[in-house]
Amino acid sequence: MKNKLLTVLPVLTALFAGLTLGLFLGRNPSGGSVTVSIPAQAQTVPADTQPEPSAQDAALPVNINTADAAELAVLPGIGEVLAQRIVDYRALHGDFTAPEQLTNVEGIGEGKLDAILEWITIGG
Repeated sequence: MKNKLLTVLPVLTALFAGLTLGLFLGRNPSGGSVTVSIPAQAQTVPADTQPEPSAQDAALPVNINTADAAELAVLPGIGEVLAQRIVDYRALHGDFTAPEQLTNVEGIGEGKLDAILEWITIGG
């Protein structure tokens, strides 16, 4: 009985391993490469990871005293909401006399100011 078990056990082990390997390889018939399709609406980039603007994106530097919300939104880390806050702040308080005054706008701190400082001007 023990000899028969020693003969059958390796055969069963080999069959199990072959079946497991076959199931694993059978799930991906392309031989290892996987293609993933992402719907267009899922390809948005969060505002904090937006690429830096280039000369192709807009007329840079952006004048924060004359730019509308769409022009301001191309700045790194400044999305539609912050751009509108800048426009609203400017409407209430007048033109910026220094770029550092942007920190008075809710949502813009020193870090965000540092990220956009090279891309903005106050004109003149």
